[in-house]
Amino acid sequence: MPCDDPDLIEIQVIQDVLDTIETRLRDRERHGRRLTVPRSRVYATVLHAVIVSARESHRLPATLDRAAILDTILDGAEPSNHTAAGRPIDDVIDHHTVPVN
Repeated sequence: MPCDDPDLIEIQVIQDVLDTIETRLRDRERHGRRLTVPRSRVYATVLHAVIVSARESHRLPATLDRAAILDTILDGAEPSNHTAAGRPIDDVIDHHTVPVN
């Protein structure tokens, strides 16, 4: 059943983004990568990208579920804005990880 409560929708968006980040971080760690920053920095950087994308949507209200970047983050779709990062989570993780060995 669809939910009409904007707060619950935004909480679900945040949870989905955080779960996606965590899955990708664990995958990288299983493949011999280690973070060089606190995990919270990766979460904050990606969430900030979602907030900026929601603000740029020019649709009111500028809620997180309207962020164009979500298609890229959650579905792996190509970004519609060619200046946007193609892989927001992977780009942040790649920037903040090093090989363990």
